[in-house]
Amino acid sequence: MERWGCMEFIQTTRVVLPTTNGGTLPDPYGGHNVSDCVGLYPKPGCGSEPVLSGDRGGSMQYATFGIMITALIVIGVRISRSIIKRDRARDEALGLND
Repeated sequence: MERWGCMEFIQTTRVVLPTTNGGTLPDPYGGHNVSDCVGLYPKPGCGSEPVLSGDRGGSMQYATFGIMITALIVIGVRISRSIIKRDRARDEALGLND
């Protein structure tokens, strides 16, 4: 360690360990050609099955989609009820009866 004025320089070393898994990683392209699986619209069968719930196609993704659709339905119902309520109040104020 050297010290120059206010600055302190510390030397560190980095140890690189050899890989020992010997090819046990799954094929990310499912046996397909890389050019078929990379792009705007990859072909079916590319990729891997979801392992965690947050992966693409996992249960959290489906739950989020369901919550979003439910929220849109609730918003639509609230808007339609308020429109019906407004129209009824306007008809009563004008003296119109159905």
